[in-house]
Amino acid sequence: MTFGEMVEVLGKNLGIELTDEGGATAVEIDGIPVVLHAAGEDLVLVHADLGEIAPENRDRVLAAAMEANFLYQGTGGATLAVDPRNGRLHLQKYNWLARLDPEKALMDLTRFADTVQTWKG
Repeated sequence: MTFGEMVEVLGKNLGIELTDEGGATAVEIDGIPVVLHAAGEDLVLVHADLGEIAPENRDRVLAAAMEANFLYQGTGGATLAVDPRNGRLHLQKYNWLARLDPEKALMDLTRFADTVQTWKG
């Protein structure tokens, strides 16, 4: 499956029109904005901005993120990271397009949105 095909099928499964805008698209899953990027010919990067880290909580949030990244135990297979440009916390996950069938892509996105919600909570 190509990135464009995945976007088209995902849109159909969600009942909305999604288009591949030059290797990227955005969708809202359960109220959570998620961006999908083509990452080469065979990968998709799923990404969400979790927001600013309050200065008074920065050490605690970063320590929790590092612990959650260990063996992906608190991230559902995704990775937490800080954007070096603005210091915002992000969740991101790569997936092989060849491993995604339309049903699995939607299920994976839903789980990703659930993880985002947990960290935004």
